[in-house]
Amino acid sequence: MRAVVAVVVLLLAAGCASARPSSSGKASCAELYTRLQRVTAALSDTSELLTNSLGSQQLSERIAFEEEQLRQSAQLMATAPVPDKLAATNRQLVAALQAMTGDFARAKAPAARGDFEAASQAMSDQQAVQHVVDASQKIEAACA
Repeated sequence: MRAVVAVVVLLLAAGCASARPSSSGKASCAELYTRLQRVTAALSDTSELLTNSLGSQQLSERIAFEEEQLRQSAQLMATAPVPDKLAATNRQLVAALQAMTGDFARAKAPAARGDFEAASQAMSDQQAVQHVVDASQKIEAACA
């Protein structure tokens, strides 16, 4: 669960950049950044739910909800218009969100049987978290 909180904090902290996009691709950059903000908000809202879960059933339900949020976030970013200069970065973000979706899918079973440590470990893909943070910062730096 700490990984979820960490990614949200890092995504929110990434909101410091203010570079301007070039005139070509400016509209697609703005759309991409808007989508990134929606993804960040969705992850922020649900990560708090996970950390405040009271039992295995509630945690399982919240993990399933977060899994769906991650899946939808990956789809949202995958369908965004993307400036050429950010295409690889956006693919990295989508792939990392998809990896995290799989992590949450794997966390449901241990959470359901009350194995909170195993559930937490399943959701602790630090490499995927770092890819989300890195890609988010690059998109924000180019488009904010």
